[in-house]
Amino acid sequence: MTRKISVLCAAIALAATVPAHAQSKGQFQVGVGAGLPFYADTLSLDDKVGFGGRLGYMFSDKIGLEGDIFYYSTNPTGSTLDVTEMPLHGRLTYYANVNKNFGFIFGLGAVYNQWGGDSLKTYYATTTDADAGPGGLVGLRFGGGPVSFRVDLTGDYIINPFNQTSSANDSRFDLGMDAMLSFAFGGNKTLKDSDKDGVPDKTPDLCANTPLGDAVDVNGCSLPKDADGDGVTNDKDKCPNTPAGTKVDVNGCAFGDADKDGVKDNMDKCPNTPMGATVDVNGCPADQDADGVFNGIDKCPDTPAGVTVNATGCPADADGDGVADYLDKCPNTPAGMQVNAAGCPVLFEPGKSALVLEGVTFATNSAVLDPTSTGILDRLANAAQYNPSGSKLEIAGYTDNTGGRAHNMKLSQARAESVMNYLISKGVPASMLTAKGYGPDFPIDTNATAAGKANNRRVMVKQTQ
Repeated sequence: MTRKISVLCAAIALAATVPAHAQSKGQFQVGVGAGLPFYADTLSLDDKVGFGGRLGYMFSDKIGLEGDIFYYSTNPTGSTLDVTEMPLHGRLTYYANVNKNFGFIFGLGAVYNQWGGDSLKTYYATTTDADAGPGGLVGLRFGGGPVSFRVDLTGDYIINPFNQTSSANDSRFDLGMDAMLSFAFGGNKTLKDSDKDGVPDKTPDLCANTPLGDAVDVNGCSLPKDADGDGVTNDKDKCPNTPAGTKVDVNGCAFGDADKDGVKDNMDKCPNTPMGATVDVNGCPADQDADGVFNGIDKCPDTPAGVTVNATGCPADADGDGVADYLDKCPNTPAGMQVNAAGCPVLFEPGKSALVLEGVTFATNSAVLDPTSTGILDRLANAAQYNPSGSKLEIAGYTDNTGGRAHNMKLSQARAESVMNYLISKGVPASMLTAKGYGPDFPIDTNATAAGKANNRRVMVKQTQ
């Protein structure tokens, strides 16, 4: 492992000395370098450095297609036999540039491995000298010119039946690392623009030292500035600080009704009234419930004093359950749960004290919960914790009539306890829960059909107090 880390550090150190490389549409990339495979333990092969090359093409500045091939010569651990491998990768790539000198590379594709020498076919008595599977890549790119440097980590999932006969050649996951110099050809050419005003130096740029950020004309010379963005340039603007959006005359000064509140600007004592607010004769808005949202914009104009409101003046509802925060006794109700007028989750429908936990299932003839059951039980746990103090719940387990009664009674009890223990682990007080198995008793459907039996295999929650 120390040797592998040393190789990676050396590759990164070399990258710092290489000029940068930027991608562009239509560009070809050729790479040469070294690679280090990290073979799966099942192959019992030594990890040895090899060499390889890469050819790529950019469909855009970010998306490309590339293929690479490497040659590795290794040997089974503790053996003098020679095994060669030639992995051929093909993948789509995505370049996520941090800046022009550094970026990340992500790739998805496939690998085809050709084994030779004292190959796996001979050494492991397999039926083939090749295997293949899907693969991915995560890499780093250093640089910003026609030459760049890449360090990549690859991962390939090799799928049966390419190696069929030996337990050492079952499906496996191979890792690898490579470091390559990359040379770029073709693609979109960017003309030099020294002052970065959008006019290339060769146009020519008649104003070669334009301040950065200035708007320029076709000759690269600065256009007159308009500091307040009113359409009148600074050299002609007699009112250079006009509020954004205000209508102005040829001198850049406001006229008309800038805030559109119905009061002319020359009479408006509150010239920046928000759109839609109701104003008095002086153009100033009112806020009758003092919640910070002006009349006309306020959709809840009688909000009680001190209540937090949203942008339309209505009381905030942080958990989105339809009950305003100042009335909500359960302010953190999970999304999607039915609540009562106090904003607390409702466990049972009105007039009912029991419900079937639809979707709570177990492994066959087992009390182990299926993974798909946890989401349902999490919602039940949330609702149960908001039940009135002193309430008691029974977790009831039922089976169909398949098998002996004694076994079904024991299985239904174990399943009820499994659900109860999960609810306790999610914060429901143990003192409010009991578990009881009823076996095949009290069926809710016929046991003469498979569908009926499935309905009878159930878990229920009942309020007992």
